[in-house]
Amino acid sequence: MEYKRIRIQFLFFFAALLITVGCESTLDFQFDAPPKLTIVSHLTPGSWEGQRVHVYASQSPLDSSNFYIPDNLVVDVSESQSGQTVRLDTTFSDGKIFFEFPSGFLKAGNNYTITAFAPGFDPVQATTSIPRPSQITDLIIKDIRIEQSQAHQFKRNIHYKLEFNIDHFESNRYYHLVFYNEYEGSEGVLVLIDPELSDDQNLLPHYDYGVLIDRLDLEEGKPLQFEFRDWAVDDQDLIRVYVELRSITADYYKYHSTLARQLIVRQDPFAEPVTIFNNIEGGYGNFSGFTQIITSSDLPH
Repeated sequence: MEYKRIRIQFLFFFAALLITVGCESTLDFQFDAPPKLTIVSHLTPGSWEGQRVHVYASQSPLDSSNFYIPDNLVVDVSESQSGQTVRLDTTFSDGKIFFEFPSGFLKAGNNYTITAFAPGFDPVQATTSIPRPSQITDLIIKDIRIEQSQAHQFKRNIHYKLEFNIDHFESNRYYHLVFYNEYEGSEGVLVLIDPELSDDQNLLPHYDYGVLIDRLDLEEGKPLQFEFRDWAVDDQDLIRVYVELRSITADYYKYHSTLARQLIVRQDPFAEPVTIFNNIEGGYGNFSGFTQIITSSDLPH
C-alpha cells in the first residue's frame, strides 16, 4: 500500500522521460540530431500536477537518458479569453526544475498557448484547453465480500464492485478514471487501487494508474461497472472508496494512450511499434488539459 501511495508523485517526471522515445510523425531520427525543447504539462485548475510545466532539451528523441535544462530558458503562457500573458517562474523542488503557474491563472473552459525558447534552440509552441468537468452520478458499492486470508491470520481479502454513470458535459469525449481507497486508522491518506478489467470492457489501462475512456466506446445508458480486489490488515478496515473523474482533452488522451500501448507492445517482440503522440510545434512533448471531480462513498456495513 505504501508503494502505491508514493508512486503517484513520480508520474509527472516519468511521463517527461518517456516522451523522448518518439513523436507523432515519425521515429526516423538520428542520435546526432540537434536537440530540441520538450514540454510536458497537463493543465488543471485543481491540483499540483496541473500547475507545473516541465521544459527541457532532448539531445535525442530516442534516448530518454539524454536531457538537460538549457540556460536562460524562458516559458510564456497566454490565455486566449483575456489576452493575458504570464512568464512562468522557475521552481526547484525535490531535485527537479519546473515552471509554475501563478495562483488562479488556470480556469476550466479557457484556452492556453505555451511558448518556450532558449539561446541556441528553435522556439516551440503548443495550444490546449481545459475542459469543463463532467460528473459522476449514482455511485454505489455492490457485491461486497470479505474473506479471511488462508495464508495470514491478520489479513482479510476484500472483493467488491463499483457502479456509476457519467453525466457528460456537452461534447466531452475523453476521460481518465482514477480510484482510491481510504482505511481506518489512516483517515485522509488515499491509496491508489486499480480495477480488474475483463476482456469485454473496451477500456485502456493507464500505464501507471486508472483507466482511459473514449466516450464513443461506452454503451449509451449502461452504467460503468468495475470489479476490485483489495485487502486489509489488523484493524485497518477499508472504510471509503473514491472515484476521480478527469475530463480530458483529446491531446491528453492520445498522449497517455500511446504511452500505455507502447509499454504493452514492448512485452511482445512481434507487435508493431507504437509512436508516442506529440503536439509540440517545433519540439517534443505534450501540452494538454483536464479537470477533475472526485466522488466518494462509505463502504456499506
